[in-house]
Amino acid sequence: MSKFLIVSDIHGDRAILVDILKQWHHQVDGVFYNGDSELPATDDVFHGVSTVIGNMDDDDQFADDQVVTIDGVTFFQTHGHLYRATKANTWANLDLMNQAANKAKAQVVLFGHTHIDGATIFDHKLFINPGSTTIPKGPRAALGGTYAVLTASDKSYVVNFYTRTHQLLPDLTVEVPR
Repeated sequence: MSKFLIVSDIHGDRAILVDILKQWHHQVDGVFYNGDSELPATDDVFHGVSTVIGNMDDDDQFADDQVVTIDGVTFFQTHGHLYRATKANTWANLDLMNQAANKAKAQVVLFGHTHIDGATIFDHKLFINPGSTTIPKGPRAALGGTYAVLTASDKSYVVNFYTRTHQLLPDLTVEVPR
């Protein structure tokens, strides 16, 4: 069993990212940051973290997207803005990210940009948006911000969402077969 921390859209709130990383550092096998940090790519907070550029980041040292395989799980990671992730009146537009994930042979797609937390299966892939810890949007914005932890076993994926104060949100848990 493997665990992965997924965070996005802190928009300059470095302290919250440090806090989340401190909370989970020794409990996860991989850490993903999905863009819009507004921090330099060389910031020490990103040591050991897979990062991508967001539309509010101006450091070209961030990658546009990444393909990362850890413990047999292949991730396609992007912020989402380069794949037109925003779609009016819905959680997200997954079509272009799905095409890129197909080329990468990814099982899991990680993105941000919309600031709306959620996880779903689309075209046999698990799509996860951890939401924003700093500027949450959507039906759960009043929670004050979210991030996600993915647990991958041989048989399933379990996505748990947490508030910025590390409170588990059990009503948002998504479990799907692997």
